[in-house]
Amino acid sequence: MRAVDSREAAETESGDVILSGAPIHAEAGEIFSGAKPAPNGPTTVFKSLGLAVEDIAAARLVCERIAARA
Repeated sequence: MRAVDSREAAETESGDVILSGAPIHAEAGEIFSGAKPAPNGPTTVFKSLGLAVEDIAAARLVCERIAARA
């Protein structure tokens, strides 16, 4: 089972995903929003394609954690 950050990018830019032929279960946003259930199989592979929105979300989380310590 595969989860990706962007289905469109994975299907056109990621050789790993394209060559594997494995089905894409959902985008991360679909799982986080509840639109699709989280995979519950024995193995789930997440393919990150480096979307800027992920970097922004991670930076925000770090800033919030630092601010909470102050």
